[in-house]
Amino acid sequence: MNGVSGRARGLPKYAQVAASVRAQIEDGMLLPGAPAPSGAALARATGFSDLTCRKALRLLIKSGVLLPGPSANARPRVASAADGAHTVTDAERVLSATLASLRRAAGLTQVELASIVGKSVTTVGHAETGRVWQSRDFWERADKALDACGELLRHHDDYRGAALARTKDGETESDNPFAAATDGAPGTVTCITISWGDGTTTTVYPPRSIGACHVEISGSGTS
Repeated sequence: MNGVSGRARGLPKYAQVAASVRAQIEDGMLLPGAPAPSGAALARATGFSDLTCRKALRLLIKSGVLLPGPSANARPRVASAADGAHTVTDAERVLSATLASLRRAAGLTQVELASIVGKSVTTVGHAETGRVWQSRDFWERADKALDACGELLRHHDDYRGAALARTKDGETESDNPFAAATDGAPGTVTCITISWGDGTTTTVYPPRSIGACHVEISGSGTS
């Protein structure tokens, strides 16, 4: 590996290193099951510190790109399809943490980022604290605003993939009454807006846990 790509240079240093390892995997230089470069090797190749490179490896492990080695000192290895997807919780945590980290690295407040992407401060705050119900449009805007070079979108797609593959007590994503198509693709609905007869509206957000969901509709009237 020869340093980091030009597209990744606007990212925090650890994210640049993580992006370079991802690129090696995507280019076929690192095959599934192969050991990943060590922190020391990444430091020599990028010129960044061992600490920064080890942080990048931890991020890649959390996002499921790499799997931890069999011992504390063993090098992580490249994940394969046979290893299965990482959990929804892990993918959710990586997505929200990456957004918060990139925003801080850009020197923006939540209010400022919300203004740039055209969303509410509440939406940004929820996204950074693990309530990642936002549509892909939000993550596309945030990725562009923070010059993330697709990093946020990759984490978002990892999360959506894990969520769609999730099963819980025999349930799948299709068992969730909030699951439906959004932005032309199946996934998790960002919210449901109810319009009442007096002209007012109520917005309901989906729960983070399928098991916590209970929907009851009653009453009469016209839609």
